[in-house]
Amino acid sequence: MSRFLRSSEGSVVKIKAEKKGLGSLKTVVTALLILAQIAILFVLYFELAQIFKWYLLVSLLLSCLCCIYTLSSSRSPSSKAVWIFIILFFFYIGHILFILSDEKIFFHRSKKRYKKVFARAEKYGDGKEDSIPEDKRCAEDCAYLKNAGGFKSYGGSQMKYFSSGGLLFDDVLKQAERAEQFIFLEFFIIADGKLFEKFFKILAEKASRGVTVKIIYDDMGSHRWLSFKNKLRLKKSGIQLMSFNRLIPVIDVGLNYRDHRKIVVIDGKTAYTGGANLADEYTNDKRMHGYWKDGGVRIQGAAVDGFSKIFLRQWEFLTRRQVDYNSFFYKFENKQNNAVCIPFASGLDYDVPLGKEIYLNIMAKAQDRLYIMTPYFVPDDAIFNMLANKAVSGVDVRIILPEVPDKATVYKVTINNARRLSEYGVKIYLMKDSFVHSKILLADYCSVIGSINIDMRSFYQQFESALYTDDRSVLNDVEADFEKTFKECRGLSERENTPLNRVVAGILNIVSPLM
Repeated sequence: MSRFLRSSEGSVVKIKAEKKGLGSLKTVVTALLILAQIAILFVLYFELAQIFKWYLLVSLLLSCLCCIYTLSSSRSPSSKAVWIFIILFFFYIGHILFILSDEKIFFHRSKKRYKKVFARAEKYGDGKEDSIPEDKRCAEDCAYLKNAGGFKSYGGSQMKYFSSGGLLFDDVLKQAERAEQFIFLEFFIIADGKLFEKFFKILAEKASRGVTVKIIYDDMGSHRWLSFKNKLRLKKSGIQLMSFNRLIPVIDVGLNYRDHRKIVVIDGKTAYTGGANLADEYTNDKRMHGYWKDGGVRIQGAAVDGFSKIFLRQWEFLTRRQVDYNSFFYKFENKQNNAVCIPFASGLDYDVPLGKEIYLNIMAKAQDRLYIMTPYFVPDDAIFNMLANKAVSGVDVRIILPEVPDKATVYKVTINNARRLSEYGVKIYLMKDSFVHSKILLADYCSVIGSINIDMRSFYQQFESALYTDDRSVLNDVEADFEKTFKECRGLSERENTPLNRVVAGILNIVSPLM
């Protein structure tokens, strides 16, 4: 995990895009070198097993111990079942695969460093009293986010929802042009293109005037799309650039942990989060999977400090240098609004899967409606059963998914899960000729807008960001976007329900908890 700790440059997402020569070559070479290392380990292991016959008994014993450890762990039930199957069926090497994947072993040092960073930042960004919601259900959610993750429920903030990536980034660029003190950007993907050039022009000019500009990008998500040339341009312009979890050709379970957050903070007065990355497909300047449906939310007022804290803690972790937090907090202009606004994050830096749990909390308390937009739908049993029970109980449960997939295997599992839910009365919508990338949960009393997909990677293996709010104007705008999008969708049809698709999805479902 030491490689994970020394993050420096890069980022990748599993989305088709135009080929980038060096980036594609790096991906292929890295994959081949890792596969070669795995092959060497397996050969050595089997040679050892042949020489020392008793080692088979040791392997079986270790596999059984791993199964016991798995059953007593906090993994999801479906994930436990898959791992026990792998460990016992491949008992020669199953325990090795399990140990190599265990975050408690390989993320232990990182966890300790995160705790130190969190302790240093704890007192910042909490200058205003918590907002107290009238709805008891919302109050329970606020208490959960505060107790489980330390996330404050801010009042004195205004929010604006954007129903597309284009609208979102148009607003971000306008606000960035007004920056006078600092700009923070954190994205899973930053890619060369028209949007990058618009940002670079503003950021370089601001940096030349003494504005502090800090950028975090995920190396797995961006390394094929963000060229070395543009990285140099950013650095030479005085912009501070850090990559999360640098992609290296070495067997390292930490390569599976990605920074999937989308955060922008400008002068401590304005912040943004949502589903859109900094790349042309998110504004539809480049078409890869039909129309790209995305969105996000702008926050102004006291709650901006919440996103500043999330960003700066990640920055301190990556740089290994203490941040002067005093320079970046309490810059906001207080807004006359008592609505709850909670910037929050989830990831391996927390002890519980906050994204999954807050989703479950909201789903459990929804009384009238439960609308969801997500590109991937690979829930565990808890979320699947909750949605099914809500629909059977008469709650209006609707899920919007893409008609055009970006990952064929995940899409088959997504559609199969959606088809199964539809049997309980959940209404499934496929947005025609489009890839839906928005990650939104809308209940009758609140909404969550951010980067959290409904799949096991988002819940357990990725660092995510989101906004929780009960602001009625935001809820109305999100509802209007859902209603408009419903009209642009179709339902499930026989093309998604062929026997072959069901068989393939059934096989893929076996490993879906690991997707």
